[in-house]
Amino acid sequence: MEPQDSKPRIIDIALQAGVGTATVDRVLNGREGVKPKTVEKVLEAARFLAESGGRPRVLAPRAEGLRLRALIGGRPGFANELLGQALRESARASGTPLQLEFVCRTDPAALAARLRACREDSIGGVIVQPVEHPFVRDAIAELIADGIQVVTVLSQMPGIDPLGHVGLDNRAAGRLAGQILGYLCGGRGTATIFHSNAIYRSHEEREAGLRSILREEFPQIEIVETISTDDDPALCFRQASDVLGRRPDLSAIVNLAAGNRGIERALLDAGRARSVQFVAFNLTPLSRNALIERSINAVIHQDMTRIAQEAIGAICTGHQGRPLPHVTIPCELILRENLRDISAGPRHPDASI
Repeated sequence: MEPQDSKPRIIDIALQAGVGTATVDRVLNGREGVKPKTVEKVLEAARFLAESGGRPRVLAPRAEGLRLRALIGGRPGFANELLGQALRESARASGTPLQLEFVCRTDPAALAARLRACREDSIGGVIVQPVEHPFVRDAIAELIADGIQVVTVLSQMPGIDPLGHVGLDNRAAGRLAGQILGYLCGGRGTATIFHSNAIYRSHEEREAGLRSILREEFPQIEIVETISTDDDPALCFRQASDVLGRRPDLSAIVNLAAGNRGIERALLDAGRARSVQFVAFNLTPLSRNALIERSINAVIHQDMTRIAQEAIGAICTGHQGRPLPHVTIPCELILRENLRDISAGPRHPDASI
């Protein structure tokens, strides 16, 4: 019988050192970007395993020893608060301490700074809603190089490995929004798209999906304006009021982002809530009430509780040395007749749908 190779595998070293496999690969191949203390931890684990037969003698790190931070975009409001509340509850159920922060959507430098701060705070896992910006991309890559598990939620950031993700197929969600819009408008008319100022890949993918299905199946629906907002209900109200005043022929509005309450108010004030079809994203207590009152016609929904549970589970998976998963959650179409209860969560004076 040939002697067994005692050279430890990368996964064994990762389990022994309590870091990700990408960090081990980076250290063993002499690439930069890993903290000296992490380098020493990896090298010590490799030495120990080489001397002891090439298999870890300790259990994989337990989730109970993990500390998490979640960085969500925007001010606390209904949609954000539902996700934050679900993250807190999921972390509590797994016995994992979680610190939740809301970061300005339109300030990539602030988000990058908060991400980098995790390197100094003994954080083992980060859940982040990323904006598409080099500052944020570099900060996430630095966390991963340090052995910190990172999972993006709601919006993806391709090209960084290993990086987990939990969220919708947003292009498919945009196509669903376009399909229901086409049916509501009878296949013809004019539409305005509202989206966030923040550079979220999710919103870009939604818009691409929306436009693609309108071109393919509803060519007689014309998108006449695309309006950028700050997810601010007051700004959405002013912009929606303006476009309604200028376009008496407007048939439909699609909001890919937050601020639905402002658009709803503008439709009601203009007396056009029944004549202009309104398709929104994310079921919240406010959008649920608007569906009941018929001032919103359809909501494309993503289950924040499931997103939170999957994100916490993904971090724990990575903490145990296994690859971080990419989880696509189902996209739901919510109409007036299939409404379900949804937790209101804490109410804030600037709450938005």
